Formats: sequence, C-alpha cells, structure tokens
Amino acid sequence: MPFSFFSADARDMLMKFFGTSGIRNLCPQEVSPALALSLGSIFAKENSPLIIGSDARRTSHMLKASIAAGASGAGARVIDISLCATPTLAYYCKKLNCRGAMATASHNPPEYNGIKLFEAGKEIEKSEEKKIESLLLKRTQKICLWKNAGAIENHEKKAQDAHLSLLLSSIDKNLILQKKPKIVVDLANMSACALMPKALEAAGCEAVSINSAPGEPFGRDLEPKQETLSALSSRIREVGADFGIAHDGDADRAIIADERGEVLGLDKQLALIVDDILSNAKKGKPGAKENSASGEAGKKNTIVSTVESSLSLREIVESHNALLEITSVGSLNVAKKMREKNALFGGEPCGEYIFKNGAGSPDGLMAGLYFAQLFCQKGKFSSLASKIKAYPIKRAKILCANSKKKKAMAQISKHWPLSPPSRADGLYSQERWGWALVRPSGTENYVRITMEARDGASLGENFSKIEKIVKKACK
Repeated sequence: MPFSFFSADARDMLMKFFGTSGIRNLCPQEVSPALALSLGSIFAKENSPLIIGSDARRTSHMLKASIAAGASGAGARVIDISLCATPTLAYYCKKLNCRGAMATASHNPPEYNGIKLFEAGKEIEKSEEKKIESLLLKRTQKICLWKNAGAIENHEKKAQDAHLSLLLSSIDKNLILQKKPKIVVDLANMSACALMPKALEAAGCEAVSINSAPGEPFGRDLEPKQETLSALSSRIREVGADFGIAHDGDADRAIIADERGEVLGLDKQLALIVDDILSNAKKGKPGAKENSASGEAGKKNTIVSTVESSLSLREIVESHNALLEITSVGSLNVAKKMREKNALFGGEPCGEYIFKNGAGSPDGLMAGLYFAQLFCQKGKFSSLASKIKAYPIKRAKILCANSKKKKAMAQISKHWPLSPPSRADGLYSQERWGWALVRPSGTENYVRITMEARDGASLGENFSKIEKIVKKACK
C-alpha cells in the first residue's frame, strides 16, 4: 500500500491541506505524525530557529514532537515553548524574527488537531501555503548531515515573559490597579492556562480561574458561546465578579460575560471594543497617536472586519467618521488587510481581535485585558451592551463532508434566492432588509449560514429560504 499523509477524503478537500486557519482535521488519522514530520522538515530553515508550541490535546505533544524531529533533521534550531497560547508563539516569532509552528485545532472538538504556521509574528500567506502543499504532495523531506542536526532548546519562560511584557504595555495598569476588578476566567483546561491567570494578576485584577488544569477532560466545549459557558456564568454570580472571560482552545479568542453571567454576544462585544478604540483615537489618548491612521491630515481611521460584520458595527464605524474595510473570513485575511490599510484594529465576530501594536495575530489574552481596562473606565458591561443597537441575527451550520463542499456550493449558487451574490468568500448578498452569507467552513465539515436583518419578519422569511436550499445541497 503506498504511503500517504492524508486519506482519500482529505485529498479531495477544497484545499488539500490548508483551510481557513492552517492545517486542521481529524488526528491522527488525517493530521498524522508523518505529515507533521514532513511539514517540520519543509518549513524549517537550516541554521535558523523554528519555534514550536502546542495546546493541551492528547495528540498535540505527538504532533509537536514530529515537527521538532523533522525540523531538527533538516538542520534547524528548534525552540520549544511548551504549552502556550497561539498569540504567545506568534509574538515570540515576531520578537526573534523567525518561523514557528503551533500544534492546535483551536476551538474544534478533541478528535481534531492541526498546525498553524507563522513567520515573524504573521500567519503565512496563502502563496506560501501553496508552495508547502506542493512539497507535501511530493512527499518532500529535507535531511541534513548528522553533524548539522539542530539542537532542541526550551524557551517556555522566555516566551511567556516576552508576551506578558507586551500585554502589560498595552493597558493602563495604574487604572486597573486602582479599581482591581474581580474577573472569572474560564481557561477551558487548554492553552490559556499557561499565561492568562498570571497576566490578569500582574495587571492588577483579582482573577478567579475555572477549568484551569491543562489536559482532558476539557470541562466544556472548546468553542466558547452562551450554551457552553454555564459554569462561567454560575461562577460569576457566585463570587460577585465584575465580569468573566472565556477562551477557546488556543486562546486566540476571548468571549465576555457581564456581571450577571450573561454573555454579551459576539456582535455587541466587537462593537464595544471598536467604539472604544475609535473614541480613544479621536481623543488622542496615550497610545492613540501611534495607533491612528498614519498621521496624515484628513486621513480617516480604519477598522478591518469580515463579510460577517454586523449592521451595528457598520453604524458605529460610520458614527466615528471612520472607514470599515471588509475582507474574507479568517484572521490571515484580516491581518493582511490591516497592514495594507494601516488600520487601527481588526476583528471578527467570533471573538478574534488583532491589535495594531500586538502580537501580529489574534490575541485573546490582550483582548481580555482590554476589556478589563474598558470596565475600569466605563463600568458594567450590562449597561454598556444595552446601548449597542442590536438587530436580529441568526447563524446555522449544516453538516457537509469536505469532499462534497464544492458541489454543494455550486448547487446553492444555482438556486440562490437573493440578489446576485459576491463570491469573494462563499455567497454574500446585501439587501435593503439586511444581508446573508453562506460559506463552507475552512476548519470543519460544515457549510455555515449567517444572516442579519433589520426586523425579525425579514430574517425569518429569508433564513428559511436559504436554509432549505443549503440542507438540500449538502445531503
């Protein structure tokens, strides 16, 4: 039987190896040790560092070890930073100006795993992914002479200290020390355990941690959302906390719950942070100058979000006389557009936020500290969130095998019931009543539907039409 990194089903995926956020699939069946070994060999540069880290899945150590073996065998110096948040690895890559590989499947279920690749703090470009994919398909593996094999070092503390220093430099620590907010943080028994409790305490918060023992069982679904955060909500009420933070598997996301234990909602949460960032930029508060749009007279501040951005976000950006740049879903696309437009901030309505002077990729830890500062400045999140205008929004995900996604999207397009859609990222139509988006997930076996309307009747009527078409196409 010929050797293969991936099964036939995986080879038929829309992108053979890389999805929206690196490589991700069932592990070890699809994302195998052999794949990780070859990837480590291909991605590493001889005589140059490759930083490796992982989340707390049982298969992550296996993948990380395989990446390390491939990289060391190719002559690279391997720097292991152990259990870490993805932004910790991204920032350490930025600091050392080198490449990095993170073994994680983020918010996906435990049976999944994956590998995210970074260079100098940035997720690698799609063009680089294509080059790597071509080499993987050719089963390429670089092997050096024994005397050139790379050393493997541990920089766990150095990487964490570097990220902690960055986090603390991003906030008004004196303000937080004065208020000393009590915050419950749900670490999901995953990557956030490595640094977030320490970061909150160092910032001047009183941190109450739950799900704080790295490893299985994770205590809850790794995708933090209202229905999976009952323990966080209960703990907030029990201890009388000011608010709560929940992280996903690799801590590049942060979800906020108010003092009542109510999750703010992804759209309101993003609107709150954007409103504050734009307000600070206009007021010229400390840090605003370097975060504002290039300093050119008359040039507007810019925010980047995706095709999933809400009507309320668009209205808030407009109210500040700023620009909203829309891009395809995925932090790689958001970060790239931020660099192109010299944007203040980039965020997706999934809790992933990129700060201009931050790690270079989504940072759930920095987001959590930003909300701590926001609370100290403006008070209870229940009150702040109530001031954000909310429109009816509905999301659904329809099961669809990776091998069927291309055909399913063609069928959906053929029967699309709305105005002619943009195809930049799935199918997107903007209507007088709102907007609709249907796109294949880049990380899971689903086709996702997102729709927002100015009234419930329009939402119900149009969502029903779309959902029926998608379900039929995905059968």
